Amino acid sequence: MNDDWYNTAILQSIIIADAFASPLDNLSAQHIKATFDDVTEYVDPEPALKHKLYLWKKPGLYTSLSQYCILLCAINSQNYTYNHQLVINFLHSLGDSSAYFRHTPQILHNLGNAYDAPTAELLVLIPSLLFCKREPTPQNLLHFILAHNKNAATCAACTFFYLLLKEIIGRQLSTFHPEILNDISSQMALLIQQHSASIFEHGANPQVITQAASDLHALMTTLPLTSDEVTFTRHILNYANKWSNNSFTRLTVNHPFAILPFALYCSYSTPYNAVFSHIHHGGRVSVLLPLIAAISAALYGPDSIPEHLKETLINKKRIYQLLQFLHESSITMNYLTEFFQNEMKLTQKEKDELESKLKHSKHIKEKPKKPAADKHNAMTNHVVESWTKLDKAKWKKEKKKHKPYSE
Repeated sequence: MNDDWYNTAILQSIIIADAFASPLDNLSAQHIKATFDDVTEYVDPEPALKHKLYLWKKPGLYTSLSQYCILLCAINSQNYTYNHQLVINFLHSLGDSSAYFRHTPQILHNLGNAYDAPTAELLVLIPSLLFCKREPTPQNLLHFILAHNKNAATCAACTFFYLLLKEIIGRQLSTFHPEILNDISSQMALLIQQHSASIFEHGANPQVITQAASDLHALMTTLPLTSDEVTFTRHILNYANKWSNNSFTRLTVNHPFAILPFALYCSYSTPYNAVFSHIHHGGRVSVLLPLIAAISAALYGPDSIPEHLKETLINKKRIYQLLQFLHESSITMNYLTEFFQNEMKLTQKEKDELESKLKHSKHIKEKPKKPAADKHNAMTNHVVESWTKLDKAKWKKEKKKHKPYSE
């Protein structure tokens, strides 16, 4: 099997994992379990949203993270190296991004000016580099990362993740070997150290990124993959909290030093046909599951995706046609434009469905409106009664004041 077969399998897995997990994103593990028990198919999140129905997402429909990943894969497949300006130009040609992008994360709002906070969403987009006609050089890899996010932890984690996927596919590994983490993290730290000038040219701080790479290397070489989840979490948080302004207590958060190691832990501990069971962890499952799915697809190909999720994915015909074109390296910009024009229809349809749900969710009944005459009478009676009470109080006061004279 050639590399293109694995690349399209990874993209397909990311899209399906996104559609599967995003509707339940940021819900707690306990809430997911109590509301849905075991989640094995695309579910409508409405019962779990309570008074936050505005957060509703259509089950089985992928979000902007997958849409942008598709765009990157398609453009990269037509070029030898990554060119950020080509991506920006194509987005501008489409017009208002809110017309086609669904549930856009903050990182995609800053494509013209790179985000500068630790965010794990960029990890999900890394596999798009596998579609370039020529293997990206270290400089081009760093250009891709720093064009989207200049955060040190994110840069180190994304470099590691790209090298890991490339290693799995290149060696055609069929099982997850923990020992490769040491080799990959060493390559990552060395790559960043040797190309500090390129990092500086892209407006990032090479010294801080080098330190983040060193810490990630220490984290990966001591990863306790065989331990229980509580022990594993405690170990990882010692590193993640060092590179965050928040004090995390769990790993399913939008931070690369937390969620990437956890994705590796899940990939190591779970058979390939049970990847999607990890939705029960709750939190940022919209990032966790695509990462696990990408690793599993690199190991096992499309067989790692449950068949019923492939069949019930919304817009599956167009998605599978696009994947076929990518596999054959025959996709064109005209086709890509047509694809995103259709995405606008899907986005509008989801918005209309949400508006309908919000409209029918209003359970508070309005009081019947009174005729104008009744309103006037009610107000008049109220005023008269009020003044009557006041006059009566004054009268009593005056009566008491003049009582001696009457005697």
